[in-house]
Amino acid sequence: MRMPVSIRLMTATIFLIHPFADRPRTVQTMQTRIIVLDRHALLRRGVVALAREAHADWQCADTDTLDGLREALTSETEVLALVDLDHHELDGADGLTALINAHPAHIFVGLSGDDDRAAILTCLTAGARGYMLRTTNTAQFVRALETILDGGVFAPATLTAVARPAPLTLSNPRMAVMPELTERQRDVFNLLAEGCPTKTIARRLDLAVGTVKVHLAVIYRTLGATSRLEAVTKAHRLYAAG
Repeated sequence: MRMPVSIRLMTATIFLIHPFADRPRTVQTMQTRIIVLDRHALLRRGVVALAREAHADWQCADTDTLDGLREALTSETEVLALVDLDHHELDGADGLTALINAHPAHIFVGLSGDDDRAAILTCLTAGARGYMLRTTNTAQFVRALETILDGGVFAPATLTAVARPAPLTLSNPRMAVMPELTERQRDVFNLLAEGCPTKTIARRLDLAVGTVKVHLAVIYRTLGATSRLEAVTKAHRLYAAG
């Protein structure tokens, strides 16, 4: 079962879906191993050089074959795998799903030049912990890696830009999909959709963190979601359909 995550809008070009609160890992305290699978030597070696420059203690490697990636994933130490989603050996989203299912102890991040919202959702739904665009600037790229390694999930702002939810008010016709939510639960959902983590929602609504978690549980149940990421994804799909 996936644990809840929250979303925070960081810049005009990216947003970060932030950490699993109960997860003890931090980028500073545990060994970090990164493997980059990509067709293009210049890109994969550039990513490795960038990561090493940002964090000299990170162990980074690259490969241009799926077998090379699989070999790296035999490690008992957690590996973050940046995977070229258009690699000819991968077979698209199905191939990524197969990799994630075969190696559940490791972290997978899609690497693509496609910023289409549907492609991003497909990647995240497959179980990837991130979706990185080849056009991401270097500072954002490093911050994204740090976020993912710290237990979060990363995706481009495209995911929210297409269908940013309107506030859930009593007069909003889209509210019919969740008529059982109370006014306070709608307030919580509005802030959730804006990307606020639980503690920020509690502070802005002057509620206890435990109370916010109770409201979030109701929202997840109403949407048929098991995590914050899934709840927000489903909400955006509802708004896009509406």
